[in-house]
Amino acid sequence: MAWIRCCAAWVVFAGAAHAADTKPVVLREIVQPNSATRVQVGFKGEGLFLQAAPPGATKEQVPKPLALKVEVRLEYLDRVIKVAESGRPARSARRIVRAGSAINGEVRTFATAIRPTVAIVIAESRPEGVTLFSPGGPFSQSELELLEVPADPLVLGDLLSSNPVAPGDRWTVGNGAVRALSSYDTIGTNGLEATLESLDDANAVVKLSGEVKGSRLGGEGTIKFLGSFTFERSAGRIAKLDLTRNETRRPGMIEEGLDVKSSLTLTRTAADVPIELKDDTLERIGTAATPQNQAILFTSPDGKYTIVHDRAWHLYWDSPKLTVFKRIDGGRLIAQCNLTPGPNAGKGKHQDPNQFRDDIKKSLGPRFVQMIGVGEVEGDPSGGYRYKVGVQGRQENVGVVWYYYLIANTDGEQILATFTLADSQVGGFGAQDEIMIGAFRWKDGGGG
Repeated sequence: MAWIRCCAAWVVFAGAAHAADTKPVVLREIVQPNSATRVQVGFKGEGLFLQAAPPGATKEQVPKPLALKVEVRLEYLDRVIKVAESGRPARSARRIVRAGSAINGEVRTFATAIRPTVAIVIAESRPEGVTLFSPGGPFSQSELELLEVPADPLVLGDLLSSNPVAPGDRWTVGNGAVRALSSYDTIGTNGLEATLESLDDANAVVKLSGEVKGSRLGGEGTIKFLGSFTFERSAGRIAKLDLTRNETRRPGMIEEGLDVKSSLTLTRTAADVPIELKDDTLERIGTAATPQNQAILFTSPDGKYTIVHDRAWHLYWDSPKLTVFKRIDGGRLIAQCNLTPGPNAGKGKHQDPNQFRDDIKKSLGPRFVQMIGVGEVEGDPSGGYRYKVGVQGRQENVGVVWYYYLIANTDGEQILATFTLADSQVGGFGAQDEIMIGAFRWKDGGGG
């Protein structure tokens, strides 16, 4: 019977050891001063893309859903440069190592497309989410979309529980991490739950599952998550994340609808701080957010002109014949801007302003009420000639204001810009039209 007593004692000892191993612990990300991490993110998605209809299209002209296949790879060196009072990272500086995407077989490689002047990126944690900008100037929309892949390291700490946990314990993931994993700007229902599956001296493995409802730029959607992450205890960081996402999203004011299944992977490993992210370099180039470096650089499809605009303007439609921007504020549509090419007026010429005003009045017909201001406007010297006509009118018993712009360069090329907004939005809109058109530049300084 001695062997029975021996086995029984071993079971008691093993049980005691297991109990010690499962004592609740605090899992918290630790910011290591003067250190960096190498972040590698992979994203793959496949499903349906619900295309936007061209402005003014009939129901019969609405495009059919397209099969969508997308793959994104992003790698960068990341150094935290500011820590909040809570101990959470608040700002980080990043150097992009490589970035690229392939969509429906159309490969877009951003390793070379990201301009050297914006290869250093500052990430800033804000109440509405993480904001990215570059000290070198504005990103293009495609550059920003590539860099804003889900799961930003600044808010990964929100995946962890604020209380001590033991294997089997569950908690609801924080909204900051949910926004980062979903890319939603508004969270309606947060049902993403974390469960501590295993714990040893080296790692904690946490399972993620649940459903999140929210919206992105007005497009309401639902995502079902399933996956896990590994917390490296000695380093004090989430070192690996594997997640599947099943999303259905209705078309919104800006973005198309989606029915997509995707996978997201992220790894973080220790790295040396590169010279571009050292204190003296960052001090020299500056890391403060400014209106200029938080703006977006738009280049027309034909490459003939550029516009620098703030992030409240969103590109809705882009073709050689028509470009449409919509301005969103607090989830509401404030204004729309249409840009269309006009006929060439001949070298050194542009349409006569009087004829321009007459054409506007004629095109509006009974919608026209009165003109509320006309004249040339100032702007970037490379923008050439800019002439503005403000019109107050009515459309379906609603007060409307239109701002029309005639823009021309010294070669006689012309662009017509039309801003449309409701009477009630004029005060809040202010001079956003003049700011946007003031930043208009013809290629190679074609304004003369």
